[in-house]
Amino acid sequence: MRVAADVFPALVAIAPPGSLEDKSTFTPRGQAPDGTRRLDRCRVVVFNDKIVIGVDSPEGPQLVFREEIVSYSKEDNLYFVETISGKVLVFKKDNNCGCGSRLRSWMPYGDIMMATNE
Repeated sequence: MRVAADVFPALVAIAPPGSLEDKSTFTPRGQAPDGTRRLDRCRVVVFNDKIVIGVDSPEGPQLVFREEIVSYSKEDNLYFVETISGKVLVFKKDNNCGCGSRLRSWMPYGDIMMATNE
């Protein structure tokens, strides 16, 4: 079991397959192609060959994204992930503190272990 990244709080941008001409210009903030989804105040964990994203909700932490990855890299303070379906994710640590969020104590590793057994 190897955790490559565990970032909280995180800013995330997710681009649909084939929507980026130049992945190096894709950031969690700024211009993005149509269909791009952005998340903030979330927790991102890259584990072995999976990425999971959790957000806080009134019911507690919820897993909102989980997918196998084909590539992962980090450049300065930006993390880049490409998933098996072709989605491109870029995320970075948010400057906000994430105070009051239950994501700080969320243990996503159980969700990740279940994902490896599917």
